[in-house]
Amino acid sequence: MSHEGSIFYSQLEDEFRGVDEIARKLTTLFTGVGYEALLEDATLFYKELANKGFVECVEDVDASKSLRYFSYDNYEPCIIDVEFNASVEYKEVFVEDYTLTRVHVDISSRCNENCVHCYIPAECKRGLMDEDMFDKVLSQCVDMKIINITLSGGEPMLNPHLKSFLVKCREANLSVNILSNLTCLSDELLAEIVSNPLICVQTSVYAMDADVHDSITQHRGSFQKTIKAIMELHKRNVPMQINCPIMKQNLQYYREVLDFAKSLNIEASSDYTLFGCYDSSGINLGCRITKDDIENILHADYKDAKVYEEALQTINQKKVGDDEPICMVCKSSLCISNIGDIYPCEGWQRMILGNLNTMTLKSIWEESSLVKHLRELKYRDFGECSVCQDRKYCTTCLIMNANENSSDYMRVNPYMCEIAKIKKMRLWQEWCEK
Repeated sequence: MSHEGSIFYSQLEDEFRGVDEIARKLTTLFTGVGYEALLEDATLFYKELANKGFVECVEDVDASKSLRYFSYDNYEPCIIDVEFNASVEYKEVFVEDYTLTRVHVDISSRCNENCVHCYIPAECKRGLMDEDMFDKVLSQCVDMKIINITLSGGEPMLNPHLKSFLVKCREANLSVNILSNLTCLSDELLAEIVSNPLICVQTSVYAMDADVHDSITQHRGSFQKTIKAIMELHKRNVPMQINCPIMKQNLQYYREVLDFAKSLNIEASSDYTLFGCYDSSGINLGCRITKDDIENILHADYKDAKVYEEALQTINQKKVGDDEPICMVCKSSLCISNIGDIYPCEGWQRMILGNLNTMTLKSIWEESSLVKHLRELKYRDFGECSVCQDRKYCTTCLIMNANENSSDYMRVNPYMCEIAKIKKMRLWQEWCEK
């Protein structure tokens, strides 16, 4: 967030305030800028935050008394539709390039499951983040005005300090994502999660068949525990997302998971592009489905007119010029291990950018030559990509390059090239059939 944006953000409180009141306050902070201009800018700024779910906007204070917070029975964002005409886009006014807004914190590399597709090598699932390290992470996040923190692992609920961490995040008014298999959800943790409207929980379900799910987690009884926790969170209107990685083991079952989520009004996603283990062993890649399987999935998906149109729109809007960034790495987020190592993305733990015991998060983000190098990589830096006719259909991923090429992130992963060809062919064939 820019300096100007941080000042606008600092005017928010836990209680509702009128945007006109805030604009008058801003006139004392921005000398030489008129009230009307600040009112217009503030309206746009807070509307953008509301659209992303970070704040609530209502037409007047009386309306706030009947404000409906998140509910699975009434799954609609409460957004005020404010007309705004501006010659300058929001991001040009309030957001600088490469603003750190999210951090992903692995508070536990340990896990009570042993999922067959996991990208974390078994010998690396041993550590827990202590309270001192978390306090260091949190204080630096607050100093940098970071908006969202993800608590993950491994399995974060194996960390005995998780409740304390959640309380501290709540006191710091941070938006929190918890990535968990939910098999260790206790009543104590449940109560803390329910008490904080800024918490979202993400979990994975691999099939609605317990035997299939448990065969993937290699933890008998995990399906029943995960589903029970989902229902407890759903009953209490805790925002959730269910992820269903698609692999050979659940190819025939994943759509049932999506239907289950839809029946409960829970957001759900599925993905067949599994990360290889970050030790480059490739031990988990045997789970990947075949190219024919991917084509069949896309063929079925594109039969849905809405899905097809959204896919076309994404392709048409994608910028793939030689000077365009090829990957979003180090643009708005970083990851932190349980011992304070900083790395670019979830799944790329071998790319160490620094450590919080010797450097600050701010210095790594703003001064690291490696961070600057990664975020400035363009299509022109990858010879194969710069001349490829399918790059609009591709999602070039430095993590997948590195994890499957002995850490060589500049070596293009042919698997993604194959997927791009399949997407292009499938979209074209669907267009012809229509």
